[in-house]
Amino acid sequence: MQRTEQRKVLIIDDEPGLRDLVRINLEHEGFAVVNAENGVIGLEMIEHEHPDLVILDVMMPEMDGWETCRRLREFSSVPVLMLTARVQSQDIVAGLESGADDYLLKPFNMDELMARVRALLRRVPSPNRPVIAGNNEIYIDRQKREVLVRNESVDLTPTEYDLLLLLAEHAGTVLDHETLLRGVWGQEYTKDNDYLKVYIWHLRRKLEQDPRDPKLLLTEWGVGYRLIP
Repeated sequence: MQRTEQRKVLIIDDEPGLRDLVRINLEHEGFAVVNAENGVIGLEMIEHEHPDLVILDVMMPEMDGWETCRRLREFSSVPVLMLTARVQSQDIVAGLESGADDYLLKPFNMDELMARVRALLRRVPSPNRPVIAGNNEIYIDRQKREVLVRNESVDLTPTEYDLLLLLAEHAGTVLDHETLLRGVWGQEYTKDNDYLKVYIWHLRRKLEQDPRDPKLLLTEWGVGYRLIP
């Protein structure tokens, strides 16, 4: 049976005591855990840590949970379990409409939290599972950060790998320039389309049989790029 120690959970909450309590319980169940004390830091950690699930508090300084969830949905489909002390139905609806997958009312039972975490993680594939795209020509081993193209190992830079993985995880979907730039380089690069074009060209040279006539990594003019599923 596959164990859960490979799954990573990010806790975004401004209460150190609650973060520690949830972290201890998650680690006891075999999860890897990272913490963020507010939404701003949390968004940065999502981009760099690539968690399998986010536990997100609603009431936080600087950026509340609703706004944090809306912003992360601009670049990530990671499952979000929202924690809220607000019991009004309109508050719960607001959380779900901002992009949360589930919610849990404070104070909560730790067994119930764990049940919600496991239920959400069953919806997403394990990071052990390879990503296959490009008409089965591209194989990505996320654990080893190894890429095979037509059964041949391809040497990618860390940035090229991150860009290819983002495209492969959304293969068949057009990812616009801003989403790609934010997901790979960060918020401060979202207008640098020329920067992205250079890296797309580098990828095509390593993926395509003829980079000038791409069949796997396609341009959607004026919008972004799409990797064949």
